[in-house]
Amino acid sequence: MPNYHQAHQLAGQQRRFRWFMSLAACFFAVIFLALGTWVVRGAEDDQLLRSARTYAKAIDSFRAFYTDVIVTPLVGHPWVEVTEHYRDQPGSIPIPATMTLDLAEFMSQRDETIDTRLLSDFPFPQRADRLLTEFDQQALAMMREAGRDEYYRFEMQAGGKALIFATPIRMQPTCTACHNNHPDSPRRDWQVGDVRGIQVVTLPVSQSVLAKSDRFLYLIVFVFLTFVAALLALFFMDTRVRNIVDLLFDRNRELEAATKELKQQQNALDQHAIVSMTDTDGNITYTNQHFRSISGYSDAELIGRNHRIINSGFHPPEMFEQLWQTITSGGVWHGEIKNINKAGDDYWVKATIMPLYDAAGQIDRFISIRTDITQQKQLEQDLKSSNEELYALNATLDEARQAAEAASEAKSAFLANMSHEIRTPMTGIIGMTELALDTELTATQRGYLGVVKSSADALLSILNDILDFSKIDAGKLAISPVETDLKALLTQCLKPAAVLARKKGVSLVLELPESVPDYACVDPVRLRQVLVNICDNAIKFTAEGRVKVSIGWQTGTGDGKGILCLHVYDQGIGIPESQQAHIFDAFSQADSSTTRQFGGTGLGLAITSRLVELMQGRIGLESSVGQGSHFWVELPCEQGRFNQTLYPDQEKTLWLLDTVAENMRTVSSFLIRLGYTCECFTDPDALLSQSKSAFSEPRSYLIQHHLNAEYTGIQVIEQLLAYGVLPKDCMLISDASSSELQQQLQSLQIDRLLTHPPAPAEIQQMLQKQPDNSIELVCHSEGAGLQILLVEDNKVNQRLISTLLQKRHHQVTLAEHGKQAIELCQQHIFDLVLMDMQMPVMGGVEATIKIRELEAQQGRAVMPIYAMTANVLPADKEACFKAGMNGHLGKPVKLTELDAVLETVKRFAVT
Repeated sequence: MPNYHQAHQLAGQQRRFRWFMSLAACFFAVIFLALGTWVVRGAEDDQLLRSARTYAKAIDSFRAFYTDVIVTPLVGHPWVEVTEHYRDQPGSIPIPATMTLDLAEFMSQRDETIDTRLLSDFPFPQRADRLLTEFDQQALAMMREAGRDEYYRFEMQAGGKALIFATPIRMQPTCTACHNNHPDSPRRDWQVGDVRGIQVVTLPVSQSVLAKSDRFLYLIVFVFLTFVAALLALFFMDTRVRNIVDLLFDRNRELEAATKELKQQQNALDQHAIVSMTDTDGNITYTNQHFRSISGYSDAELIGRNHRIINSGFHPPEMFEQLWQTITSGGVWHGEIKNINKAGDDYWVKATIMPLYDAAGQIDRFISIRTDITQQKQLEQDLKSSNEELYALNATLDEARQAAEAASEAKSAFLANMSHEIRTPMTGIIGMTELALDTELTATQRGYLGVVKSSADALLSILNDILDFSKIDAGKLAISPVETDLKALLTQCLKPAAVLARKKGVSLVLELPESVPDYACVDPVRLRQVLVNICDNAIKFTAEGRVKVSIGWQTGTGDGKGILCLHVYDQGIGIPESQQAHIFDAFSQADSSTTRQFGGTGLGLAITSRLVELMQGRIGLESSVGQGSHFWVELPCEQGRFNQTLYPDQEKTLWLLDTVAENMRTVSSFLIRLGYTCECFTDPDALLSQSKSAFSEPRSYLIQHHLNAEYTGIQVIEQLLAYGVLPKDCMLISDASSSELQQQLQSLQIDRLLTHPPAPAEIQQMLQKQPDNSIELVCHSEGAGLQILLVEDNKVNQRLISTLLQKRHHQVTLAEHGKQAIELCQQHIFDLVLMDMQMPVMGGVEATIKIRELEAQQGRAVMPIYAMTANVLPADKEACFKAGMNGHLGKPVKLTELDAVLETVKRFAVT
């Protein structure tokens, strides 16, 4: 019965609500219609005003056009007169004011809905009959006194409501001259800009404009649609109300079901958790069976007693104060508590305590839900004991690790110091030996000095191997890939190997196909080290024959990704199969006999293997005793790309002579990429025969110097010159540029020499080189030396470096430490500073920093400063560059590196 009465009351409320919403919809529809009518009327008035402005502006524009374009050019014309009496005088044209008046009257006659008038309170006699209305007088006053550019108002006239719109007619320069000099002018003191009169446009407002307005029609449609939408919304809301009522009844039934479910869940909770309730004073009012079981008390012993009955005294009073403060303020407390049962045994529980509220929203009791965690706490205690033991063990291991790191640092410092101490005297040994070898010596003396130099070079190689292996072993060698010109890097790596092989009577062959990209992202320093180590090893163990280096590229799956393949084939002694598994181990060679025969530390291939691993690559070998070895390396690379620069307009022919097919294919592929038509010869007689019969055809010749037992490149060039070939068309490729070879080329007037193997850029530069440039450059170089400051404390090195520089026609100033170098730089500006790092008084790094500060303070040009030091570790190089040095030269100094620095500095100095 109560549900029926509630539904009946709700139905009555729904009916009253529908009537109210219907009346509200009608009321707002009327309001919208009235507002819309007012808005549309205002919009029509604005439209009428814009039309009047446009009309008046059109007349003004016409008058300006007529005055400037038609009247002004005809003023003073002998055949055409400009006059207001143009109707009575054939061949004359009206003045601008008359033209405008007549145009306005004409337009008003053509369109009766628009009236246009031009009025003035200073009219000429023939227009004096035109009377000014009240509006006309007010408009003139507002425009003259207030300076307004328009004046309008809406008036009710005989035909209905109309807009009267006035704009000023201002005196122009041509008008003032006419009016002030005209005999009939009523006023003769006009100034430019004075308001001469007004132009009045009258536009009637159509009575049916509102009815015809599209906006009004849209408004009616909008109001109607709004009214319909309101009614639909009303019925929709009525449906929603019905749905809400049904929902309320459904929720009531769900609430009853939820209450029943909650009681079941409470029963399930009682069966699982330890539950108790207390009043606001902490006195127990309810306990479940689990609480009674774990505490050992009966229900009668617990009800009415304070909860402190199970307090073990383990926790401090502050914890219970914080607990009580949390729950009395309405919060929930979580934590672990150690309690005591009736028998005096401790047990641990994980508790959640929260307040419960009465109907008035006041806290009237607290509930505690607990879980027994006694076993868990026991496990934690056992784990804590184990952790303490583990911590002690870790402390011991950490001490051992620190000791190992200290030993490693000491080893690194020792190696760095020994490297510096060994390199410093070796710089003098190697440098002075090279200087002595450049002098006149007997064969015996030259032999002795050659042994000294080779021994020193071997010692330096051993030192470098030990340092590299130490850095790799300590994990301090980092790989730094950058985009690199692959072909230039690979050919530059092999040039020293080619010289070494030629001295031993072994030829170095390079196979570099077109499939290898021009650029790839690699670590150039470590790639050079890998290739040089393998090639040097192959040359060392090859007594005769050749060493072939084959470069390949395997295209990967990604864009620009691929694998760079290095293959080195030698014809040496070979490696037994039983020793191949250990060939990449440190301090290992194939057997002890090879160590005695060929020397070395056995670190070269071990270092190479570690470097390949650091570059995420693979290395391996195939070998047979007595037949030679094949070492291969595969290095993953990214960003492989080809140089897109082509030279299709060369249209030049070049004949290439080389008895080694692989070298010929490599060089010819470079030439074809450069746009040359290349014809290859492996037989010198065939080339000479065809050149003799067709020497008049223009072409260039690129000749390999080391051909066969019958011919050298110089001999072939001599024959070509005898046939009439010009020296500028001949180029030579040689493993090394000896003084003897230079003299032979100079005698033949040949200035184009490439070292084997040549890079594509070197070939291109040589082909584009103008004749005799190199000779002029040498002369220039010999005549213009650099002013060089050498900062070096070692007397032997001072003498050595000074001699090397002076032989190259440079002037040297000596400083024995960094402080002296700063004083000299304050007095002079040097073309180049060669700075040692470790010196007494002040080191090279500190001196460089102070020199850079001095340059910045005085606004001086920055001098090139290069480190020339036995400190060659990466950290040493980084310190040099951080201090502001331009480069780093390691000791013992390589003449090729020194010459490259001198040439670079001189080129920029000349520029």
